[in-house]
Amino acid sequence: MKENSTEKRQGAFSFLRSMKLRLFVCLLLTGIIPVFVMGEIMIRSNLKEFGQGIVHKAFVRDTFTLELILFLVVILISVLLTAILARPVERLKEAVTERSLGHTDQDVSGSGYLETEQIAEEFNTLTGRLDDMDRSRLEFVSNVSHELKTPMASMKVLADSLLLQEDVPPEMYREFLEDIDEEIDRENDLIQELLGLTKIEQKAAPMNITAVNINALAERILKRVRPLAQKRDIELTLLSERDVTAYVDEVKMTMIITNLVDNAVKYNKDHGRVDVTVDSDHKMFTVAVSDTGSGIPAEALPYIYERFYRVDKSRSREVGGTGLGLAIVKSAVVLHRGTISVVSKENEGSTFTVSIPLSYKQRTAV
Repeated sequence: MKENSTEKRQGAFSFLRSMKLRLFVCLLLTGIIPVFVMGEIMIRSNLKEFGQGIVHKAFVRDTFTLELILFLVVILISVLLTAILARPVERLKEAVTERSLGHTDQDVSGSGYLETEQIAEEFNTLTGRLDDMDRSRLEFVSNVSHELKTPMASMKVLADSLLLQEDVPPEMYREFLEDIDEEIDRENDLIQELLGLTKIEQKAAPMNITAVNINALAERILKRVRPLAQKRDIELTLLSERDVTAYVDEVKMTMIITNLVDNAVKYNKDHGRVDVTVDSDHKMFTVAVSDTGSGIPAEALPYIYERFYRVDKSRSREVGGTGLGLAIVKSAVVLHRGTISVVSKENEGSTFTVSIPLSYKQRTAV
């Protein structure tokens, strides 16, 4: 009962907040006030002509009748004008409702007023973004399913091969188990990167801001990656143009530099080189990672930050890439209010440059 009474009150208040009601009242007042003013002027003119206190009853009756007729005319005109003026807004509301209910996928039209056209354009832009997000979500789920299924399928084949054979030599057991172990590691790496990406892409992801020496951080990362680079005789060099201390999230900053350096090594040529350059001005600091790898084709550059996108799928499989590294980097950079850019030439190499404010500023709610 309480809910019903509350709904009734809300319905009444909603009616009072209606644009059509307010427009009708405004038009009605705009028409009625002149009618009453005109009647008052007529009566005062009659008083002035025939003397104070002398007003013919017929004149008063005629004046009242005229005012009543004009009042009804004003009401009729107000109703008609309200319907005409509110019609573009109602059409926009109906179109938005149809679109939101999924009855149509056509863009909303807001013809009638400049404001309704602008609202329709913004609504169409918003729905377009939502459609893109939905397509991206479906593609992401599909890619995740495929990426998780591949190692499982490989392990299934290896296990079945062992089970179907009798008197398998210990060397083959060991070889197959090593392959299964590699697939498990690959699956685990993918899951960890997926979890990391999910956390970092949350807009409300917490930022643990502290003063971090970027040069020292980059040196620690290069030290960890150097053994992998030495296997292929790739030289890692840190170039510190300035000593940079910035207020950043150290964990996320580590993810940024680690992924960029790791990619520069993995997709480099044997006997190549990777240079990490740290620099700054009075507002921003930059970390540039250059390699002497095969480079990125120009047509692939717009897509390299998409999840699971790989320029060379066969090469990525060989080096163990998941296609999530640059997506993680981009998200972490955006959380720092920074930017990332890339310059690449095929068969010459690539340079990724991250630019981040020296002092992180928390976004204030509007």
